[in-house]
Amino acid sequence: MSGLRHIEMERLQEWLGEVREGETTAALMLAVAYDKGIGTGELASWYDRSPEAVEETIASLDSPEYVAEIARLEGVDVETVAEESGLTVDSVEAWFAGLSDRPVPEAATVIRGYAEDGVKPLLTGEPSTVYHLDHGAMTEHGWSLDDPDLFEKAAEADLDLPEYGRFLVEPGESILEAAERDGRSWPYACRGGACSNCAVVVVDGDVAMPGQSVLSDELTREANARLSCVGVPVTAEVRLVSGVDELDEFADLRLPSPASDSGDAGSASD
Repeated sequence: MSGLRHIEMERLQEWLGEVREGETTAALMLAVAYDKGIGTGELASWYDRSPEAVEETIASLDSPEYVAEIARLEGVDVETVAEESGLTVDSVEAWFAGLSDRPVPEAATVIRGYAEDGVKPLLTGEPSTVYHLDHGAMTEHGWSLDDPDLFEKAAEADLDLPEYGRFLVEPGESILEAAERDGRSWPYACRGGACSNCAVVVVDGDVAMPGQSVLSDELTREANARLSCVGVPVTAEVRLVSGVDELDEFADLRLPSPASDSGDAGSASD
């Protein structure tokens, strides 16, 4: 039985008016024809492709992640964007897939920016809400980074600043800048992504790190560590644990804090 199951044909037809690449147009037209009842064998003949290739194209577009496939077809180098952003490829693909919630012309404009203007880090144009929990408070209560309901526990414990709270990160701001603007006093040293003094661990959501040069793949991908001085949220909400810079994993990456010279309260840990 033919017919798209996960995406409306009208949505794909709207994308037809926005895409620039011939391969993208062909893929969208193929999916639309399939939804109208044309079989994969006949479509393979029409488009001079194997039935397997036709089925693969349909599956990639008849999916909640179809916008990520459109981005690739339009020329977005997802792997390089991931490298420039300090993110995994899966995270970048999920971000592009999330554009499906936006109006098609707006989503198409974002994709063109990454396809035509050269490789650049992944940055969102929307504000993000950051929820933070201090690592010391977490361990004091006997909680763990592995707790699936860590932030629910923090909220129910009636914690307050500086142990627990939230703030808004505006487009163009790093997490550290937004935290300081909102009155937090988080640790830092270089402010340029070359030490671990401002490290946080992301529990939920995702954060790009354009320009970071110190965290290993193990720390970023397995521990989900990020540097707040260059960290930019790429999801509407981020939940993170701050004050992790004293952990053994970051010991060799720390630099002397400005507080040791100036006594500046702005560099003290929450």
